[in-house]
Amino acid sequence: MATTSPRSTLQQRLTRRTHRFAALAVAALTLVGTVGVAIGSSVNAGAVATDARTQRANVRAEQAKVAAQVNALEGSQAQVMAALNTLNENVRGQQATLSEARRQAEASAAEAAQAERDAAQTTRELDALRARVAKYAVKAYVDPPGEELMRRFEAASAQEDATRNAFLNMQSRTDSDVIDQLRSTKARLEEQLARAQSAKSAAEAHAAEAESALASLAGAQEQQQLFAIQVRQRLDESLSDAAFLSRMDADLGRQIAAEASELARAVSPIPAPATGSASGGSTQPPNGSGSPTTTTPVSRGGSTPYPTPSLTTVNGITVASSVADRVRGLLNAAAADGINLSGYGYRDFNTQISLRRQNCGTSDYAIWEMPPDSCSPPTARPGYSYHERGLAIDFMANGRFINSRSNPGFVWLAANAGRFGFYNLPSEPWHWDTRGT
Repeated sequence: MATTSPRSTLQQRLTRRTHRFAALAVAALTLVGTVGVAIGSSVNAGAVATDARTQRANVRAEQAKVAAQVNALEGSQAQVMAALNTLNENVRGQQATLSEARRQAEASAAEAAQAERDAAQTTRELDALRARVAKYAVKAYVDPPGEELMRRFEAASAQEDATRNAFLNMQSRTDSDVIDQLRSTKARLEEQLARAQSAKSAAEAHAAEAESALASLAGAQEQQQLFAIQVRQRLDESLSDAAFLSRMDADLGRQIAAEASELARAVSPIPAPATGSASGGSTQPPNGSGSPTTTTPVSRGGSTPYPTPSLTTVNGITVASSVADRVRGLLNAAAADGINLSGYGYRDFNTQISLRRQNCGTSDYAIWEMPPDSCSPPTARPGYSYHERGLAIDFMANGRFINSRSNPGFVWLAANAGRFGFYNLPSEPWHWDTRGT
């Protein structure tokens, strides 16, 4: 029976362990040969926040849509103020949504870039480990334990089995540590690549949200500015009346001025669209629908912005001769029904021009085009009042201005003035003009 020498047994054990490590190393290299990234589906907190933000923006947009339907020329002071506040809040909200979407897009892009840098570093570490393991594997197959290692085990210090096993086990643990390090590095790389991909997707989603928010903001600003045009036309009407009526009825003048100042403060932050050059163009007063109606071209260098209309005075009210017969018929009909109407019609535009120079500035732009709310105090633009064309009357009934819709004079006019081609400016019970004809 053949016997096996201790040297042969040791050689076999070392060779088996060496070949086992080599096989394990090859398997590990195969495992990490290709790094795949699997991104599981999960609830994304950022997506939830985005959805909530979008819902809030949609609610504001719907509220603004309703507010924009308010007629700023005809609505009450409270209605117009509420509509302005809603439209302004919608713009502020859309701006906040856009800013947050852009911030999150930038943050996600930065996170993706950092994750990619981390992955690149980990890839270098993984390549180094793979090279190290591959080197071990090749060496184990090509250069198994030789005579020098055998002589060490045969030395006196290595005769005990416990010492031999300790040495072999130590070598095995070292080999396993390298394999484990290779696997953990691969797992770390997969996590970093997944994080980079997730951050990229988030950045794209936030960028799309920002693009949508930008379009919504543009729409909200256009909606706001269109409403502001009407509000400024209302200011041109009311401020013009306030400046004139305060000389006849101080309380009414103060009331009109206070309401106009409140509107001016609310509308002043809204940019006014360009209305022409500072050196030429036409002043465009409003008509009943809120659309501009071009008047006679303005001669900015002269003293007459529009030709003075032919004027006729009817029962103390000076109006354009073209409507004098209508006014006479209206006054006679009211008197027949026991309503004594009087009032004020035509106003010289030069008075308003002087006020604009005083309160707004002396340039052509300041006099003719600067929004009324940009002046201090707010001052109506020349050309926006039907009084300057002799086509409007501020009525008094029984010696007092009509300042409410319950006034008998207003009740009669509401029922009858339309027959004579005069219509009320709803924000001012005393003001009636021909804009509806």
